Amino acid sequence: MKRKNQLLVDQRRIKIGHNPLMTIMLILIVGSVILCSCKNHPAQNKPNNKEVSHYKNLHFGTLPTNAVDCFLKGSSTGQVLADPDYYVWGVSVVKWKGKYHAYYSRWNKKYQFKGWMTNCEIAHAVSSKPEGPFEFVNVVLNNKKTTGWDMNNSHNPYAIVADGKIGLYYISNNIKPFFKSEGNRNYPDSLWFETNRTQIRNSQCIGVAFADDPSGPFIRSEKPVVQPDNKRFKRIAVNPAVLYRNNQYLMIMKGDDLNYEEWYRIQLVGRSDKLTGPFHFEKKPVYAEAQTEDACLWFDEVLNKYYMVCHVMGKRDLALFNSENGVDWQPDERKVFMKKEFTLSDGTIWKPERVERPFVLTNEKGQPIMIYVAVADKNVSGNIALFLRRESFKSSL
Repeated sequence: MKRKNQLLVDQRRIKIGHNPLMTIMLILIVGSVILCSCKNHPAQNKPNNKEVSHYKNLHFGTLPTNAVDCFLKGSSTGQVLADPDYYVWGVSVVKWKGKYHAYYSRWNKKYQFKGWMTNCEIAHAVSSKPEGPFEFVNVVLNNKKTTGWDMNNSHNPYAIVADGKIGLYYISNNIKPFFKSEGNRNYPDSLWFETNRTQIRNSQCIGVAFADDPSGPFIRSEKPVVQPDNKRFKRIAVNPAVLYRNNQYLMIMKGDDLNYEEWYRIQLVGRSDKLTGPFHFEKKPVYAEAQTEDACLWFDEVLNKYYMVCHVMGKRDLALFNSENGVDWQPDERKVFMKKEFTLSDGTIWKPERVERPFVLTNEKGQPIMIYVAVADKNVSGNIALFLRRESFKSSL
């Protein structure tokens, strides 16, 4: 009897193995399991709504255990914004009528990572939750433009809401002064871009576009909002962070220091009464002890202070600064806002090759609830979102 049962089992195995329909079903099941591993998982360590009295005890939430695999596959999910066909770099998020709108840099992988400087466009995605997943909607600023000072490239967006409009600051290459049209060629080819890379780098300026709707259409400024003045900074004007408060625009941006022949990056603070500038900049750098870039800016209404997180070159962390007036800045008592690493929900530590371009999302009182950072690892780039663990703050109530 035992031998008979074993024979029946063996026969069933043989039938399954030779049944094409059964084989296809098994393949589909396995494929579904793989795909589902990069679908959205419940967000970890969501913040509470307590007001906070300081940032000293700030901690960050974790990433789901599948986040690294999803990132390396170029799959967007909760807390991961990536694309298998594009390099994705830096994101700025605004809340508009109950939805979260993300503006981010992307360029086709065929241009390699260096394509950020000449082949980048700014994309728009939307989500019902601040951590995502964000769904692609449209490209709001193209790489190649037929008119305007910014005919080449759109990179490093910084979005704000001001007077019922979306203001989108970005950087672009002002190449018209040195690009000469040849015959029917009114736009540079790849060889020209490669040959003139240093000159292109030194043509970068800051522009702004604005729209009545998050999807656009965006109207671009006719001329750069900020360009080097060779009095306070030289060569480049890039990577703006902008805060709109009390009918005034406060900007921190990066330029090259006048005191160095080689490239030496500093950040300066400027103010304007208009979205489109002009911005009037202070002479002294925000921080003079090291090269810095990629500022993110906010005002905490509870603590009554301005705050900035930025990338200090050569450091394995993102630094935190504060200011009473938005002009005079000093390192916060916390100093390190975030280490350039991530904790997964199983306790594993992920240390990517690069972590830059921080963006802090705040609530209606200007208190931080999430941080987004640009990450590069193993020839993949994208954006990672982390909740701020507000329960680790001391309540001010």
